[in-house]
Amino acid sequence: MRILVTGAAGFIGRHLVLAAAAKDYEVVALSRSGGLIDGARQTFQWAFGQPVPAAACVKVGRAIHLAHDFDGEAGSRRTIESTLSAANQLRAGGVLRQLFFSSYSAGEHAASLYGKTKLAIERGFAGQGDVVFVRPGLVVGKQGIYGRIRKWAQTFPIIPLPDGGQGRVPVISIEELCEWTLQLLIDPAPPREANLFEPELTSLRHLVLEAAAQVGRRPWILPVPSPLLVRAIRFAELLRITLPIKADSLVGFLANQDAQHTPTDPR
Repeated sequence: MRILVTGAAGFIGRHLVLAAAAKDYEVVALSRSGGLIDGARQTFQWAFGQPVPAAACVKVGRAIHLAHDFDGEAGSRRTIESTLSAANQLRAGGVLRQLFFSSYSAGEHAASLYGKTKLAIERGFAGQGDVVFVRPGLVVGKQGIYGRIRKWAQTFPIIPLPDGGQGRVPVISIEELCEWTLQLLIDPAPPREANLFEPELTSLRHLVLEAAAQVGRRPWILPVPSPLLVRAIRFAELLRITLPIKADSLVGFLANQDAQHTPTDPR
């Protein structure tokens, strides 16, 4: 099987490419830089606003859409328009199944720009039965948000958490995410929506302390009212101060407490 992966240079993308290659799948990787990616048979430079290179589409039977532009409202528009356009191009080129990586933050509860963008793309795919929506929980690995939490815990003895970290978080390991995603590519009758996370949600406090323990730390948790923390992070962003989490992500986390997604086991 020949698979095309957009956004292949990201945290999830690199792991997926390696996992697919380990199963002897041919992977065509697309990224903004076009740099070599371990496990990919071919790599191409591609960015939103451009058509998918014709040479990248040859004999591709499956596609995974991971690319996302985080540049505010403008990036959101580019992500929506280009993802839908690329999917149409790939369908016309003979791709039989496409996996769109959405988010746990997508749904009627969506409050963050990220969640709203993913939801808009899901709605754009309405009526297109060849597209599967993959909604992963927080991905546990050495990179991504979880990786940034680990590094923060390693550096600072005090970690402020919204409302003390009582909110619940859906989680999935990067290894399980890759395994389940590849299963969705070959499943003869995949679900329309694949909510990939462990059945039991964990508290944010437990998640942070677990990440800290992995790097030999035991930080003190500072409870902060969530509205105050959102404002503080937004102010830090105005000052271009780098934090392990963005205000939009925190807004999404708070809204996710009302999410109605139930986990799917594609096996």
